[in-house]
Amino acid sequence: MRFIHSKDIYYITRDVLKCLDQKVVNHGARTSYILYKMLQCAEKYEMYEIAEFAMIATLHDIGAFKTDLYTEQLHYETKEYMPHSVYGYLFFLYLTPFADRAKIILYHHTDYERVPKTNYEFNDIIHCLNVAEKMDIYSNILGSKFDYMMFNKQAGTKFSPKALELLYQAVRKYDIFKKLSTGEYKQELSELYEYLIFTNQEKHDWILGLMYCVGFRSEYTMLDMVTCVCLCEQIAEKLLLSQNEKDLLYYAAILHDAGMCDVPKDIIEAPRKLTAEEMQELRNHVNTIEEILKGRVDQDVLDIIVAHHERGDGSGYPKRLREQQMNRLQMILQVADMVTALISKRSYREPKTKDEVIAILREDADAGKLSKEIVRTVITYYDKIMEGVNTKKDETLAMYRKLVLNYDITYKQTKS
Repeated sequence: MRFIHSKDIYYITRDVLKCLDQKVVNHGARTSYILYKMLQCAEKYEMYEIAEFAMIATLHDIGAFKTDLYTEQLHYETKEYMPHSVYGYLFFLYLTPFADRAKIILYHHTDYERVPKTNYEFNDIIHCLNVAEKMDIYSNILGSKFDYMMFNKQAGTKFSPKALELLYQAVRKYDIFKKLSTGEYKQELSELYEYLIFTNQEKHDWILGLMYCVGFRSEYTMLDMVTCVCLCEQIAEKLLLSQNEKDLLYYAAILHDAGMCDVPKDIIEAPRKLTAEEMQELRNHVNTIEEILKGRVDQDVLDIIVAHHERGDGSGYPKRLREQQMNRLQMILQVADMVTALISKRSYREPKTKDEVIAILREDADAGKLSKEIVRTVITYYDKIMEGVNTKKDETLAMYRKLVLNYDITYKQTKS
């Protein structure tokens, strides 16, 4: 996939999640650095493998965003750790190309002696991640009083003796805690992620998984993004776009509202008219996603994304572009985004009917806000487009529903 490099998958995912809570992601990055250096000392992994494990470590607490505790890091890390471990496991299992490594997340808080004694090929990584995470947590809590040898007495019970030995080697060889305190580790991580190698399908799966991450802040927004992607696909078919145009539009649609992670949920789901200040905060989601994606995705994709709230008469935002300054793909996403908003349930209203949607689209097209050609296509094939959208939407949401439905089952299994 020429639209995005493998290393940029990591940076985009990281920065979107930072919008949800920077502390969670920063802890993940520090933990990933400790793990990275431990695995280097193991001398059995290729650099691309270490880069993948480090990426998993950065995202090891991703399940916390699906709980009500993600702002209470010490609580979910030390007291009630299974909910976020289970959600993280299910996220990796169903929504990423790393399904085979999902158990690393499921057991990353589990004591060494309680991790199932199976032939799971990544058991060593589970034990190393457990040690790496605890080191970061307690080094931050204890500050100058922290002693990385303090857990040696729990070797063989809470912690893997082999993993602890790798930690001690990493400290002696790389002085990891000094680099964590000075921030030097960030450059080393940056160099490590150059080794990431994803296939086109894996890139697609990561980007699709990122769309579902938006649901951690608001399921309304995630459902809207899925609907908008499906609408873009249907409109593109009716307009006979080339495969390259379809691909550009598809990835733009997946990513276009990822900046909503930076908008408070009480604004996104407010059951009332927003204040001027709240409206500006909502509109800033376009600037947020532009900052995250700039230089990391193909410029054609980014141009489509940042124009999805522009209007042909110059009344849109953030740049007040006019029709002659925009291309067809930008205008398709504008129409798809508008239709999505109209047909979706909101906290303050029910979905609009077909007649209401068509009337609004016609009015905006006549006023020069939306492309007449694209609006005419949507109206002409409205029922067919909506039939395709509903079918595709159900397929796309199936994996997300698995995550939600399988939580209780998985949680009970880990407790038994």
